[in-house]
This record gives sequence, structure tokens and C-alpha cells, in this order.
Amino acid sequence: MADEIPSEMKRLVVTSPGKGTSVADCTIEIQTVPTPKPRSGQVLVKVVAAPINPSDYGSWFGSKPDSYPLVMGKEGCGIVVATGGGLTTWRCPVGTKVGFACKGDKQGSYSEYVVMDAITGVFPMPDDVPIEDCASFLVNPYTAVGILDTAEQAGSRTIVHTAAASQLGQMIVKLAPMKAMEVINVVRRDDQKKILEDLGAKHIVVTSGDESKWKSELKEKIVQTGAMCAFDAVSGDMTGHLLDCMPQKGTVYLYGNLAGRASNINPADLIYRKKQLKSFYLMSWINNGGTIQMARRMMAAGSVVNSGLKSPDGWSCSQFEDTTMEKAPDEIVKLLGSSVTGKKLRIRFDGGAKS
Repeated sequence: MADEIPSEMKRLVVTSPGKGTSVADCTIEIQTVPTPKPRSGQVLVKVVAAPINPSDYGSWFGSKPDSYPLVMGKEGCGIVVATGGGLTTWRCPVGTKVGFACKGDKQGSYSEYVVMDAITGVFPMPDDVPIEDCASFLVNPYTAVGILDTAEQAGSRTIVHTAAASQLGQMIVKLAPMKAMEVINVVRRDDQKKILEDLGAKHIVVTSGDESKWKSELKEKIVQTGAMCAFDAVSGDMTGHLLDCMPQKGTVYLYGNLAGRASNINPADLIYRKKQLKSFYLMSWINNGGTIQMARRMMAAGSVVNSGLKSPDGWSCSQFEDTTMEKAPDEIVKLLGSSVTGKKLRIRFDGGAKS
């Protein structure tokens, strides 16, 4: 199969951050570069699809000036088309369907081909699932597992979750009952509430309208369910609101900054009520405890995630809006100006996107 691999490939890069304040400022272009070659212990993956994750945005316009052109994309899926040999490549022979995660700044998933470490960079996907549907196998599903695991380790069987109608939020709603846990979902609009109600969510708080009213409702639900952990993707004023609503010794974990820097925090909550403000970061959760514990954690999480990919409505499945590499630069900017919560933008490299 090696003679079918082209000497050059295309990939998406940010050539300039513009004003450096948003993705809309960025100049995104298609770059032609040599196709990478796998060394011993590595595999070459022909990329089938890759998702556009909001968690990637900041790096596109906030990196150091000498980082540009900046490769784009952190995760994706595809087929192993060549190996560099070595004992470790036995787990992913040519033809294996894999998900992959890019590390560093040398290559990104918005590329026609990527080279990955056979042990740490690729994850075999279920044979009975269309490989393009595994594009978002890592960031959202593993974050869902990690969030619920973090709460469970902290002794809380219920969590409060903001931006809860997102793809990640929907996954948490589906996964929580499997772990005998509950979720208090915090959303901004009634249409987002409807999305979660259709999934069977029991506790939903809509933050539009009177602030004192929705905070009172949230406090009541926290008391009823015994929630001691909140996970905040919004930041801004929401972080302080959550701290105010949490009980004594409760913890708010920040894992996103959709509204900018956290504010509105009452020092008395931290000093006298012994509440805590911490961070949750997926890679820190994965790597916690050293290599052996990491391997066990990833194997356990991988089993749960892969099983959820095996049916169209499985808990770890994502709903996608497809685009092509050629159209992606414009589609990314359009997505930023929309209120899309039901689908994730996916770049298809196999000709499967709408023309």
C-alpha cells in the first residue's frame, strides 16, 4: 500500500492571527507539505475526518508570533496505511481503523495524513462503527468520563454543569445514569432546555430572566440532590454565581472560558465557607498518577467510550455538520457567529461531505 501514498499532502494552517483577539481575525489557508513518513514504532494514518473543537480556538489566535504558520486540529480518525516497523506497531497493523490525538505543534488533525506513535497516539476504534463517526472520540467523551470520575472521587453523586446543551453536556446527561449519578443542567435558553428534556434530563435550570429566581431554583436543586461539585465551561460571572449557589465546602471546577475571565467571586465563599475553585483539564486527568495508573484509566475509559459509539444514539456519539477542507476556513468563521448546540462541525477528507 506504500506506493499509493502521495509524496505531498494538504493541511489547514493559521498563517496569521490578525489582531489576535478571535478566530475571526485569523487567516486560515490550505498548505501543501511533504507527506510524513513513519519511523520505528510509528504508524501513518490516512485521515478520514476531524472535528472542530471550541477548545482549540484559543491557540489559533493566541500563540506566540513565531508559531505561525500554526497547524490546526487536535483529534481525528482514519485508517492506518503504513507502519515504520518495530514491536509496538503490532496493535495497529495496516488497515486498522483508529482515532488519534495530535501532540505538540508539528502536525494537526486537519491534514490528509498524520504520523502517530503506535502506543500513545492512536486508539483502535470498533470495527462495526463507520470510521468517520469516530472523529470526536476523545475530547468530548473522555472529558465526560473524567468529569464524572472527578466528582465521584470527591464524594459527590450529583454535579452541576453549565453550557449543558453542548455536545459534551448531552453526553454527560446520557452517561450519568450509567454511573448512578445525577446532573443539574444549567442552560441559557428554553430551546436548549428542550434538547435536554428530550434526552431525559431531570434537572434543568434556565438562566434567562430574573437572576435571583434562577439562582434560587439552582440552590434548591443543589440542596435536594446533595451536589458538592460544579463544572463550569462558561467562566465570566457564572463562576461566581456557581460558588454562591454551592453549599459549604462545595467545589467549582473551571474547564472552559466561553465568557472570558472568571469574575463575580465573593472572597467570603472561599475564606469562611471553605468553598473551593479548582480547574479540570482533560490531559491532567488522563496523566494523573503516573504511567501505570494512566494506562489503567485510559483502558477503562476507552472501553466505556467505544461501547457508546456502537449505536447511532450511543452516549458517546456526536451529531455532525460536515464540511470539506476547501470550505472549512469559511465554515469555521460562520460557526463562531452562530448559536449551534445540536451539532459539531466535522471536516471530511474522504469525499463524504456535502458539496
